[in-house]
Amino acid sequence: PAPQAVATATFTTGVLGAGGGYWLTKTVHEGSHINGGANTITFTLRPSIAIAQTDAAVVTVTGLTGSQTADSQQLVLGGADSVKFAVSGVPSRAGWSKNTGVLVLT
Repeated sequence: PAPQAVATATFTTGVLGAGGGYWLTKTVHEGSHINGGANTITFTLRPSIAIAQTDAAVVTVTGLTGSQTADSQQLVLGGADSVKFAVSGVPSRAGWSKNTGVLVLT
């Protein structure tokens, strides 16, 4: 399956700080369309400026409904840049809510 562009309206720029940044690339790619099968979801977010590196910097992805992955405050992330995100000091982790379809990257 081909990557899908994400509508600009679904992204806010707060994490990009006050420097007038914007998202150069914002796509989501699903590795499989087989219902009930294992699947890898890949997000590509490329800002025009560096993301604010503060304890308050949070990237929240919403609308990820239909997943069978259970809620987790320590969802394991993969990929080269996954170590940039952590939960309670544990790298390559994110918060996940199955019922609301929300992924929180800090």
